[in-house]
Amino acid sequence: MADILPQPFFEAMELAYNFVAVPKLWRAIREEKPDFIYERYAFFNFSGALMARLLNVPLVVEVNEISGHKRVRGQYFLGLAGLVERRVFRTAVVVITVSDFLQHEIKQKVGRDIEVMTIPNGVPQSWVQKLPDEQTVHDLRRQLNLLDKKVVCFIGGLVHWHNFDMLLEVIGMVQKELPETVLLIVGDGPLHEHIEQTVSRLRLCAESVRMIGKVPHAEIPLYIKMSDVAIIPETNDFRSPIKMFEYMSMARPVVAPRMPPIQAVITDGRDGLLFEPGNKTSCRDALLQVLINPEYAHVLGQAAYEKIIAHYTWEKHAQEILSIMSST
Repeated sequence: MADILPQPFFEAMELAYNFVAVPKLWRAIREEKPDFIYERYAFFNFSGALMARLLNVPLVVEVNEISGHKRVRGQYFLGLAGLVERRVFRTAVVVITVSDFLQHEIKQKVGRDIEVMTIPNGVPQSWVQKLPDEQTVHDLRRQLNLLDKKVVCFIGGLVHWHNFDMLLEVIGMVQKELPETVLLIVGDGPLHEHIEQTVSRLRLCAESVRMIGKVPHAEIPLYIKMSDVAIIPETNDFRSPIKMFEYMSMARPVVAPRMPPIQAVITDGRDGLLFEPGNKTSCRDALLQVLINPEYAHVLGQAAYEKIIAHYTWEKHAQEILSIMSST
């Protein structure tokens, strides 16, 4: 229902949710007596900040996006969204952002005296502790008729955000060098038909672009693991793409644009390959490096996997946040 509501009505519902959340939070805090409240900030949600003030409980706010920046779903009451988020951020004892860009923006909005720090996204520890077994991976490859193919994997929603036009053009360029290359798209969304039309317009073989559709999240590791390389065609200054961490946790080399949130995690040439944003030739060259050289792809993927284990699981992030709060 949220997908079809006009934006003003959707935002009104977001604001109205505070009337549901406040009494629930009040009861939970009175019963559980938490040391602090941890909240992932959502637009127009001031319930956590209000309860933190009224009940004198420290508030930690995680921020993945702020008002005024490009997002899949636009914003209508932009001024009100900005007012609410400034009040929420000023109430928090610590604001945790997923990118340095957001850290800088929040400090500009609410002042340098607010403690803001960056902790990128990650994956559950269970993902890296139990990788899909090789036989299951082989069986899925055989089922999809991919045993003799070079598989480039994309996981995510089919929205304009990801620049599928560029990705499909790049796949066409790669196929001129490696005709056995297949793009595997796992996910669904409003651009499904547009992608099919673009495949036809570019005269790509329909079998070379496989649209799997949405699969249960528990099966995502299997689709990543059976690929040769995973791709992020486009991102922005403030997002810390969860798909990047999911790709890396499956020991797969990641090809991604050279953007600050990506560079904060991936070391180019060591645990992934970066291309110039929007540059199709640069993206093609990065993909070819790993598709032509499986040994190099393995080295990159293994290094990526080890980096996730060492730094980017939710459990490690939680320990870091608890450490921060114990010292405040």
